[in-house]
Amino acid sequence: MKNKIYSLLFVSIALLSACSTKLDVTGSYKETMVVYGLLDQSQPKQYIKINKAFLGEGNAFTYAKIKDSTQYVNALTVKLKRLSDNTEYTLTPDNSIQKSPGTFYGPDQTNAIYSFNSTGPAALTAASNYELTIKNSETGTQVSSQTSLITDVNFNSPSPVVPAFGFLFANNDNYEYQVRWTSGLNARLYQVVIRLNYIDSLASGNVTQSLDWVFPELTTQSLAGGEDMKNDFVGQNFMRFIGNQLHDYTGLLARRALKVDLILIAGGDELSTFIDVNKPSTSIVQQKPIYTNITNGLGVFSSRYNKPPLSKFLAKTTWDSLACGRYTNSLKFLNSLGHVCQ
Repeated sequence: MKNKIYSLLFVSIALLSACSTKLDVTGSYKETMVVYGLLDQSQPKQYIKINKAFLGEGNAFTYAKIKDSTQYVNALTVKLKRLSDNTEYTLTPDNSIQKSPGTFYGPDQTNAIYSFNSTGPAALTAASNYELTIKNSETGTQVSSQTSLITDVNFNSPSPVVPAFGFLFANNDNYEYQVRWTSGLNARLYQVVIRLNYIDSLASGNVTQSLDWVFPELTTQSLAGGEDMKNDFVGQNFMRFIGNQLHDYTGLLARRALKVDLILIAGGDELSTFIDVNKPSTSIVQQKPIYTNITNGLGVFSSRYNKPPLSKFLAKTTWDSLACGRYTNSLKFLNSLGHVCQ
């Protein structure tokens, strides 16, 4: 009996040792196109980024630096169609935006971007949906997607006719500044940015600078538009933000505030979903689903709208607070009379 058991054990070990321990995770090649694009009718040029997904044996960082691993070279036909009247746009390779050096950078690589000018007769119209199609002429692979555009919105507060931005009022540290608007059609998320434009005066000359205060994203309840949206804030928090971000430095003689831009950016439904899916996980489950709205490919094709900035100079009380307020009095801002606070 023991001999039989030993014989079976020997056969089992022999069979197991004969099995390959290698796992082929790459498999046969399957072309996967990765597409990222946001249409924005407020911009004079539209961009679509198109790459290959890749996987191979060895170091993935090495593969990423090989142009043929990640990019299509003169093989793509990229078309955008306005569905309301079938007007067609042809996108061509665009090397005007250089790829930044880094982990995935190779000296022969471009940024894999296609673009077209969207001005004049080629301007995008918010009244229509748009269809993107991309075809690889060498393999016949084709991907597609559709998106709608976001309609413009107007600020309800502050009023465009108000002469200056007054973020502070004398003897009122808790003054609440109101930024309010009504949502536009097809917008799922909004973000407010307040940009302070200023000049640093040095012995060698003046340097124009800017500082962005970016607010958290707000999500609409529907895509139908007409929702009241707001990003109200206490004016002193703007001063506190500036005080935390800017510093005095050697050679700085003075700073002069120029104007403030109130910027409103809207994003489409697909973009909002893509951002939500890819946010850092706050639970013990770290695996994330893959979101794509690219048929036969991966990525996201959606819309964005950058509302032209509402730009105004600062009210006298805010200008003086920049110069002499408790958060910013060390930053050498000039007051409304043109002097550094003493």
